[in-house]
Amino acid sequence: MEQKKIIKQRKTTDLTPKELAILRSATKTSDKEIKTWHTEFVHKYPDGKITKEAFVKLYKDLFPNSNDAAANAALESIDTNHDGTLSFNEFLFFSAVTARGADLGERLEMIFDVWDVTDDGQLDQNELAHLVSAMYDRAGIKDRQGDKNPHAVAKNIISKLDVSGDRKISKDEFVKGCKTDETIRKLLVSD
Repeated sequence: MEQKKIIKQRKTTDLTPKELAILRSATKTSDKEIKTWHTEFVHKYPDGKITKEAFVKLYKDLFPNSNDAAANAALESIDTNHDGTLSFNEFLFFSAVTARGADLGERLEMIFDVWDVTDDGQLDQNELAHLVSAMYDRAGIKDRQGDKNPHAVAKNIISKLDVSGDRKISKDEFVKGCKTDETIRKLLVSD
């Protein structure tokens, strides 16, 4: 008898425990409030995506002194799959980077949590390269050749911050390293 493999696929409108923890840290609100916010998000964006137009309006509500160009630039920098919309995870990244009231350490922890896609408490070279690419997008950096290649940058960052020697960065190594290395901090976090 052949067993069928059951694959659980995540719906774009689900709120995972990891996302809940990131939002709790980013917004300093309770789980109940976040779940209410997520329910409203799903109600407002039933397919789990924020359109470009909706994001521009949301961005201008959050940053009243901004203009359409700034909102579009922000969207382009956090739209990591370049589909012209924001998924809930991409929105989480935006929340983490722009968290009001969060100190540098808290923001670095949130960024780490968002990019630790394997949930193993470590950033490997591939995960870190995706983060570097997103930061390049956010900063409008087009030249990604040679020593500016995201994988080369990720390898260099790991060689600088990996205290344990496992060729991965733990959350503690990431936060401490970003705090002490100004170049890495400027690349990964907008102050």
